[in-house]
Amino acid sequence: RSLGAARDDSGVKRPFYIVFSDAAADALQGFRQQCRAWEAEATGLFKGHIGKMPGLAVRVAGVLAHLDWAAEAGAPYPDKIGSGHIARACHLVGGHLRLHAFRAYGAASPPDDIRNARRIADVIRSEDWQSFTARDIQRRGLAGLQLANAVQAALDVLEQADWVMRFREETGGKPRVVYAVT
Repeated sequence: RSLGAARDDSGVKRPFYIVFSDAAADALQGFRQQCRAWEAEATGLFKGHIGKMPGLAVRVAGVLAHLDWAAEAGAPYPDKIGSGHIARACHLVGGHLRLHAFRAYGAASPPDDIRNARRIADVIRSEDWQSFTARDIQRRGLAGLQLANAVQAALDVLEQADWVMRFREETGGKPRVVYAVT
């Protein structure tokens, strides 16, 4: 089948635009919210991939609308993406391709605490630190290591790996936690 050229009001050729039906737009919004929930649990490259999934679902829905049109003799050219198109696209992208991406990206990228522990280890090596505090790490402004809980999780990883040893230093007031490099 062939497509005629789309033309604007003055007769100039323009790209075809296919809009979403209201039901399809609502379904896409629901898929976006589901992607945000998956994103909150993901890390590394897989997290970035999940962020692109709503856009991929839109593109797949457009392809599905055209495939349906091409498969049905005499059917009019699709002027809207219907809820069935986006539902099938979301099923493919969210239910099938997401699992493939997890296998490809999820296993390839370490969790945040391990990645942050590696950053701290790089600083320890490059600056030949003998001891330091968690606050010393935070002050450096390293990506992913500005918040105390992220720094603490990374230091826990280093402590379990026997890279550092935690001890309390009495200061006359609140004791200070210092990490000695082992």
